Amino acid sequence: MNSAVADARPEFERRLYGGVAALAALVVFTGFARSYYLRSLFVGTPLPVLLHVHGAIMSLWYALFVSQVALVAAHRVDLHRTLGIATATCAAVLVPVGALVALAFVRRSLPDAQAAAEAAGVATYNFVTLSVFAALVVTALVLRHRSDVHKRLMTLAALSLLGPPLGRLLPDVTAALVSQGLVLLPIVLDSGRNRRLHPAFGWGGALVLVSSGVAVALAESPAWGAFVLRFIG
Repeated sequence: MNSAVADARPEFERRLYGGVAALAALVVFTGFARSYYLRSLFVGTPLPVLLHVHGAIMSLWYALFVSQVALVAAHRVDLHRTLGIATATCAAVLVPVGALVALAFVRRSLPDAQAAAEAAGVATYNFVTLSVFAALVVTALVLRHRSDVHKRLMTLAALSLLGPPLGRLLPDVTAALVSQGLVLLPIVLDSGRNRRLHPAFGWGGALVLVSSGVAVALAESPAWGAFVLRFIG
């Protein structure tokens, strides 16, 4: 390998992963600004406690993720590993709390059969994305000794949850396309820079993109919504 190319690669990766982490955090903040972060400026009613907890945990995880990426870029791998315990714990709490929020959303809609069926579809989308997020984080933690795999899977995990905040900013179809585009962004840039598709980005990206498409299809299916309601209602 040319030495100039080898020297440039760490700088490229710092820019890539740092930029993607910051972009993911920005999407989360912008998407939930009116309903959570800046709620008092737009909505007078208080937020339910469960949603407060969910918002706080989600915010903490993204803050930790951005911090983790910054620590690696600053060559503070020791602090990165220490903070990794908190990041993993936060992810472990985020998944069940997110599932509870989805269930509560459906139950609030139960008096209206049509609204409840639509809510069940949305809850299905959230269940699928949370499952994929959990799978990516767990695999990244198991393979943390493989830094090349670990950082790519954690990046995909952060991007896999951007559907809901984008859905608050854009029409449904556009939000789904932008969400998938954001997943493809680091994969394309990384593959172009290294002249090959990294296996972690290959199967991890496929998992996120395929599951997202399936989740959207289920969320828009009235029959699936009615099916889910049989178990929730």
